[in-house]
Amino acid sequence: MSTVSTTVAVKERPKGRGYFWAGIAVCLFGIALCVAQYSLRQLIVPWYVAGLATLGAVLLLWSVIQRPSVVRVVVLALIAALAGFEWYFLVSLARLPTYDGPARAGEKIPAFRSTLAGGRPFTQVDLQQGTPTVLVFFRGRW
Repeated sequence: MSTVSTTVAVKERPKGRGYFWAGIAVCLFGIALCVAQYSLRQLIVPWYVAGLATLGAVLLLWSVIQRPSVVRVVVLALIAALAGFEWYFLVSLARLPTYDGPARAGEKIPAFRSTLAGGRPFTQVDLQQGTPTVLVFFRGRW
C-alpha cells in the first residue's frame, strides 16, 4: 500500500490590495463627510477633505510601490489630482478679499451708532472723550 501526499498550492493575495482600497475609502469618506456637513447646514470650511484626499493618495502610492499596475497608477493619478485641486482651492481661492471699507488708518472714524453689551447707546462721540475703548467687530458665522 502506498500513500500519496498532495500539497495544495495556496494562491498568494496580491500585495498592496488593502492599501489600494483603503486609499479610495479614505478619499470617499472625506467627500461624504463634506456632503453630510453641508446637508446639516454646518457652513464651516471643510479643511479635512483635502487632508483625507492626501492621505488616500499616500495609501495609493504605497499600494503602487508594493505592486505596480495600470489601474493602481491611474487611480493614484486621479486621487492625487483631486487632492491637489482641493489644496489649491483651500489655500488660494478661499482667501477673503482685501478690506476696502470706509475706515482708514490715520483718518477720523466715520460717524456710527451702536449699542454696548449693557444696552447703552454708543457713538463716535464717545470715542472722542479720551476714555480707553476697545471696539470688537464680530463678523459671525454663516
